[in-house]
Amino acid sequence: MNALIKKQAFFDEVVPRWILDTEERSTRLYELFMRFDLPLIGPILDVGAGAGILLPLLRRFAPAAPIVELEVSMEMLRMARILHASLNDVTYVLADGHRLPFPDAHFGSIHCFSVFPHLHDRTTAIGELHRGLRPGGHLCILHLMGHEQLNDLHRDAGRVVADDVLPPVGVLADILRPAGFDITHAEERPDLYLLLATAR
Repeated sequence: MNALIKKQAFFDEVVPRWILDTEERSTRLYELFMRFDLPLIGPILDVGAGAGILLPLLRRFAPAAPIVELEVSMEMLRMARILHASLNDVTYVLADGHRLPFPDAHFGSIHCFSVFPHLHDRTTAIGELHRGLRPGGHLCILHLMGHEQLNDLHRDAGRVVADDVLPPVGVLADILRPAGFDITHAEERPDLYLLLATAR
């Protein structure tokens, strides 16, 4: 069983637990959208969308933008469709973040919330994120904890995510620059990891 199939099976299985703390995380995400200038230029791609936790916020703050929810887990996508059936102009796509099924320079904004460590081929994934963005398009990589806390969480979870690690935000910024991104904000503390960049 290859890495992608293992990840699909893992996230299919955790869907019921994944949505238990949605309210708490949604509150924190709303505060971050209010505090920071998070990218909302359409079309918007939500990579590793899970059950669509970002979707209500993306729609609230960008009411007219087309949104694509991209997820490797069929069960996550199924739950997202159920939870957010009332939201319009949303496309749900079953695909891998290493191979975005979209034309070059298609998106104005790409969000990666709680997904970046799961992109096992970092170079390929970053290349795809850059390819998918228009010049001047915005990338947001966000977690509600720092890299040490997240890496501990994945190690404790074991199985297919034990080795899914997130580098310090400064290290990731240094990786993104030569890949065609300009960093506009990089911040990390135990309860936040936020990196904002624009595509050259």
